[in-house]
Amino acid sequence: MKARFMTVIAALAVAISADAYQISVGTYVANAGKIVTVPVALDSAEGLSYASATITYDPQVLVVTKAEAGSLKALMAEDFTAVDTNGTLTVSIFGSTDANVASGSGSIANVTFAVRDGTEGLYSDLAVSSVELGEKSGVKDVTAGNPVTTVNGMVRVMRETAEVARLENAEVIVADSTLGALALSAGDAIQASDAQTAITVSGAVTASGAIAVKEPANGWASGRYALLSTTTSGLTFSLEGVDGATFSAETANGVTTYYASVTVAGEIAVTSATELSAGAKNQIRSMLSGQLDGVTEIVVTGPTGSLDVIADMGIAPSCTRDGTRLLATYAMPELRITQFDQKTGAVRFKVTPGTGNQIVSEIATGYIHVFGTNNLSEKMRYISQVGFDLTPYLKAETKGEGTLYVTLGTHTFLKIKVESVPRVEGQVE
Repeated sequence: MKARFMTVIAALAVAISADAYQISVGTYVANAGKIVTVPVALDSAEGLSYASATITYDPQVLVVTKAEAGSLKALMAEDFTAVDTNGTLTVSIFGSTDANVASGSGSIANVTFAVRDGTEGLYSDLAVSSVELGEKSGVKDVTAGNPVTTVNGMVRVMRETAEVARLENAEVIVADSTLGALALSAGDAIQASDAQTAITVSGAVTASGAIAVKEPANGWASGRYALLSTTTSGLTFSLEGVDGATFSAETANGVTTYYASVTVAGEIAVTSATELSAGAKNQIRSMLSGQLDGVTEIVVTGPTGSLDVIADMGIAPSCTRDGTRLLATYAMPELRITQFDQKTGAVRFKVTPGTGNQIVSEIATGYIHVFGTNNLSEKMRYISQVGFDLTPYLKAETKGEGTLYVTLGTHTFLKIKVESVPRVEGQVE
């Protein structure tokens, strides 16, 4: 990271002007145990070569599992840093020392939080506590005549039976959430799911006009998305950030599920013998980006029923080229429990990619399935995760080692596995 002097601006409440720089985070509604991805947005990067924001949150409710450079990386990213200290996260994006950004806006970072189990009915503020902006020389005060304003947000943790309506700011209902009833106001939105799983509302959904749908955490990919499942008929939708969408609805047993079919122009097709989620397709494209020159189609093969999870684990396939097709082959990874602390519930594990595959990107251990039982004569049940720390990442440099925390009984047998493949497991008493 390049050393430079920066203009430091405290995040103060000032009158909003047309020329102000504004840093904002949104407000979200999610169930306990869900994943929330929060963009840290900058409304204008004009005249800047550096931008940084510090976000505070409640670590008893949320845990940072990932922070990545946001959409501003296309304009200024030579370096990106993220520093988390248990309730305070600072994200910084650096551009060229030779030129400032001429114009544009976007997000400094996309921050992924895990919502802790057992937090139903609680909330965590997302507050922009400080901002730093700078230009290439590090001398000019870029905020002279352009004051900094901030918009804070929140994550509301709701029970699966909760009746949800606007609390303060416009809200985003997180993908895959389950609610009892939902009242959407102008400016509210639902999020599409990478896993193509609908938000489920057991009761009524009310909205004024079309319901806005935000892109999934990994962006849009061509495919069919389940948006919302509810007893309310006649709803309409609009998708943000994508053109060429068509909508449909299917009703069974009094419940209507609404769908959007998306076509992304110029997208490299990802095909597989088994259906891949849109998120997995984007993950595979990202991991293979250095090999896609001239490619029009990626043909993925590997263990049936497990490809989504293997891609989510940040494992890249082995590849060969066949003209404009890239043949990507996954092999079954090995998952093994290496340590189990009965008192704390900490499970230490290691993932070894299959032959020719490799771990190339960070992922949170929430993608790994953990099952347990107190009696081996009984079927193992899924164990809910109750917390993360900053170590549960699979990284190439740590050879796929990670830690996660589970709720355990006095004598518990564990196994971890990729989807439903029974041979990939470890067991500790």
